[in-house]
Amino acid sequence: MKLRTGTVWTVLSLLLVLSLILAACAPAAAPADAGSAAASDAEAAPAAMAPEAPGTADDGMMRPSGEPKHGGILRTAFGVTTAHFDIHQGGSTSVLAHMYNGLVRLNLVDGLRSVIPDLATSWDVSEDGLTYVFHLREGVTFHDGEPFTSADVVATFNRIMDPPEGVVSVFKDELVMVDSVEAVDDLTVQFNLNAPRSYFLDLLAGTGMVIYSAKSLAENNNDLREVIAPGTGAFKYVEYQTAEKWILERNENYWDSELPYVDGLELLHVPAWSDRGTAVLTGQADMSWNVAYETWVEGESRDDVSVNKLANFGAYWLFYNTTKEPLNDARVRRAMNLAVSRQNLIKAFSSQEQINLTRWVPQGDPYATPPEEIATLPGYREDKTADIEEAKALLAEAGYPDGFSMELLAAAGPQAELLAPAIQDMLQRNLNIQTEIRIIERSLLVEEQKAGNFELVLDTRGHGLSDISPRANLWWRTGGSQNFGQYSNADFDALLDQIDSELDTTVRADLIRQAEELLDQDPPSLLIGYTFHLPMWSNKSDVFCSMRQVEWGGFILSGQE
Repeated sequence: MKLRTGTVWTVLSLLLVLSLILAACAPAAAPADAGSAAASDAEAAPAAMAPEAPGTADDGMMRPSGEPKHGGILRTAFGVTTAHFDIHQGGSTSVLAHMYNGLVRLNLVDGLRSVIPDLATSWDVSEDGLTYVFHLREGVTFHDGEPFTSADVVATFNRIMDPPEGVVSVFKDELVMVDSVEAVDDLTVQFNLNAPRSYFLDLLAGTGMVIYSAKSLAENNNDLREVIAPGTGAFKYVEYQTAEKWILERNENYWDSELPYVDGLELLHVPAWSDRGTAVLTGQADMSWNVAYETWVEGESRDDVSVNKLANFGAYWLFYNTTKEPLNDARVRRAMNLAVSRQNLIKAFSSQEQINLTRWVPQGDPYATPPEEIATLPGYREDKTADIEEAKALLAEAGYPDGFSMELLAAAGPQAELLAPAIQDMLQRNLNIQTEIRIIERSLLVEEQKAGNFELVLDTRGHGLSDISPRANLWWRTGGSQNFGQYSNADFDALLDQIDSELDTTVRADLIRQAEELLDQDPPSLLIGYTFHLPMWSNKSDVFCSMRQVEWGGFILSGQE
């Protein structure tokens, strides 16, 4: 099974959907056709509509045949801290998203190939792709009893697109193609676009595009960082023990009366990947979405647990703050990209997670540079002799023949323990660049970046779409809402404008290749590589049955054939 072009099986999607169906230990019925309005490829034109669908199997929701198993508490092992509770300002969706819904979501039944209803039951798309009308689900209530209406959708997206003073919208530039969102009536909402985007529905299906209530936003002056706002989701908040665990309970009034099957979630905070694997191996947790490779190998050899490997559009990056000297000089950034061996970093991290040698567009996307070509390119090739020579010349030309000193920020965990020291060593040996490593708690990393409190920062950042347009608009466009290093290149912005609107695949491929060449010469970051995740789950758990027994297990835990 291969993922549909333009989608990715992210950790966040795994958690959000698993929370709805984990206890169903019976073979799945054949999935119904959801009538997706999503384009099947990044270059395809928007489809016309999706059918009306209630909250049953008719809307593509995952349903087991036979007698589904109900009850029990699902225990997970991964990092569950968050800097605050506002998803749209950068709060952790891996925990918070269990309590909310979006308008639409990706379809787990068909391996995330299509977009299916969530709070919207259907949608219509104009022939020119500029108008999307969503018909909303009737009878939905928030956890505080407030009815869900189009006013909540309008308030949510207006805040994302035009955040008030004091609110930082990390998703703002994902929606630059939207001019306005308006309520047609209580159960109908219209999005007006200034340019068509074939991946627009995929953007709305992202786990960060949750709907907050207009009441909650108004009562809290549009700032939910200190508030666990009521959602419409399958689980409700019970307790959060900082740096220990979250406890969520089943929403008895969930709009889909059959879901969720489990009574609650106990999300344990286990930041070390080896400890995550150990927790599953010893029965302390039912599953983890990403364990250390060494424990994954142990799990692969045992009958009481199962493992799989997930292709991922998340990546490891060294981001540059281009407002800080000498990182404001493209020659310096280019020199650092040339001098660091990606192969050595991949090897250094191999005990934890597989990283692939990749360029700016991840493998799996139709516009990706082939791996065999990447391995021959300056900066990406294994033989560093010529790369280091060029890097030293660039530093000398920029006025730093003897190197310089700066800080390298990293989150506590294997990245700080393995990747940061390896980068530090190569920069020192090859270019005499001295770095002091500063380690902080994982949930605080994005806050430091938003505040500009970094020079170099080692981060894991990904996107739900493989296409370069949405990630580039967020990360590399001048003023992008996740462009924390304030990178700016007018030529790149102009190329991105063309890539965004170009529908001819041949022309678009050439434009994307030009963009990759430009980013290699004037890099906003050092891309170490895109990854695989290594999930592990217990076959003995009362609430997490053996995925080998269920047809949809392959869809949950496989991102490739």
